[in-house]
Parts: sequence; structure tokens; C-alpha cells
Amino acid sequence: MSATPHDTASERAPLLLGVDGGGSKTMAVVATLHPDGAIEELGRGRSGPSNLRLAGSQLALASLGESINAALADADLTGSTVDSAVLALAGVSDPDVQVELGSWIDAFPVIGRVRIIHDAEPVLVAGTPDNWGIALLVGTGSVASGVDAQGRSLVRGGWGHWFGDKGSGYDLGQQALAAAAELNDGYGTDTVLLDRLKAHYGVESLRQVVYRLACSDNVRKHVAAATPVVMAAAEEGDEVALRILANGVEHLCRIAHSAAVGLELQDGYPLALAGSVVCQNRIYRDCLLPRLQANRPAPGPITFVDEPVVGCLQMAREELAAANGPKT
Repeated sequence: MSATPHDTASERAPLLLGVDGGGSKTMAVVATLHPDGAIEELGRGRSGPSNLRLAGSQLALASLGESINAALADADLTGSTVDSAVLALAGVSDPDVQVELGSWIDAFPVIGRVRIIHDAEPVLVAGTPDNWGIALLVGTGSVASGVDAQGRSLVRGGWGHWFGDKGSGYDLGQQALAAAAELNDGYGTDTVLLDRLKAHYGVESLRQVVYRLACSDNVRKHVAAATPVVMAAAEEGDEVALRILANGVEHLCRIAHSAAVGLELQDGYPLALAGSVVCQNRIYRDCLLPRLQANRPAPGPITFVDEPVVGCLQMAREELAAANGPKT
């Protein structure tokens, strides 16, 4: 039977919370932990971006709270306190971000025990057999995070849209807009992207997109939202769109390869791929996978992790077990 907001921790099974937060959206899942260790999902909540560094503290923290409260409401558990939570968030490496998140959590009553991690960690947990290998995340931003069998870790990419995030949704959208602008100005290569981007943004003139983006509270999200336009044009053989995808693939392979070399991994290492841009677009995957396999060292098993939040729940279960200690 499901717990109610009035249940105490001793009257119900433990509650777990997993949160996967990035540059465009935040997904929270509340689950219960059965005595046999099985995790049963109870409710979900979704909201906007929760990258504090790029979305800003006010929007990011509001998104976190909205997604968690929505998940509790979906599970009919409004007001309940979760026993173990793992929050996997983009942009949490900086100490000041950690401090700000810690202060917010202290004032957020529904979270008990909590661990804040880089958003690549649950991808490795959910997508590799022994929690080591390379996690390549391709969403609004892009990053490769690696862990070897001895626990050494490193990160490649993840620099943000100012001078990084190559191969990401933002990068593909930015390249498409740049190509459309060049054609609009009379010196670019012919491409369907100009007309399709105007239709996508609902404008008659491409210059109106500049105004739309300037008025946006999340420019990265709205630039990355052009990714499906690029994918559709590439599917139809548009040369400019195909070139944009090829550029993105090259950059993604570079950061994944650098992570593998940095950890001295051998051929056959596990590789987990996550993020909507790579998981939901077949043409991008079809370009990316052969190029990854051409690297040395080459990955072995490649797993697509559609929902990294599942890895968060698994980690929350382990955190709770470690805190409770061995049974006597």
C-alpha cells in the first residue's frame, strides 16, 4: 500500500528520490524500496533547467523544487520526506554551486539524506556492467566522463556554450542558425535550413530570431530546440545539415577518445550514451557509432541510457544501504 503524507518512516517502506537535471529540463522520480531491494517507481515530475551556472540560481532552484514536488504529488505523497536522494545535476563541480545547493537543500523539507553528483555518474551506473567506462552525454550540452576499474575519474568537455559543448543540441542549433544567416546575407551555401528555421521560430525574417532569443530567459534551450530541424534536413540529404552533423560527431568522438586515453582504457571498454540529442535521433547515432568504433582504443559494449534518473535511484538505494549498515 502506498504511503501517505502522514506516514512516518517507521510505518512505510523507504522512499527514494532520483533527480536528473540539465540545461533544458529536470526529471525527478520518487520510488519505494522493497525488502528484497527492488525499486518501484511511484511518481514523476518534470520542470525546466537546473544547471545553476548557466540557467541562473533562481530558475535552476525553482526547477528543482517544481520537479520534486510534482513527483511527490504524482505519487500522492505530497509533504512526505524521502529517505535517500541522489541529485545528478549539470554544472555542480564549482564549490560555490555546491554551497548554494547545500543551503537550498537544508531549507527544502522533503529531502532527508542526499548526495549531489555530476550528471554523468548515473549514466555509468545505469549503462555499464561494473560502473566503470565512459559516459558520453549529448543533450543541450555535451560532456564525456570516465571512470576506470580502479575508480580514477576524469571529465572531458562540458565547458558550456560560451566555448564548448561541441556536438550538443546547442552547438547543432547554433551552426544551423549561422548557416541560415550566411545564406540570408547572400554568401552562404544553399540550404533548406533558412526557410525551416524561420518556420520553426514563427518569424518572417531571420533577424527576428535575434530578438526572440534576446527576450528569452534561456537562450541555450531555444537554440538547442532547433536540433530537430537540423536532423530532418539531414535526413532529406541537405548538404549543410549533413555537414553540421559531421562536425558534431567529430567533436563528440574527440572528447570520448580523450577520456579513454586519459584513463588508459583498452579496446572493449564499456561506453554509455545518454541525452536526447543522441538517443532520440537515429541519423546522429548512425553517424556517431562507426566513428567511435574507429578510434583506438575502441569501445566494446555500447549502451543507450534513455533515463539516467534510473541510475540515480540505484545510487540512492546504495546510499541508504551504506547508511543503515549491515544487518545483525
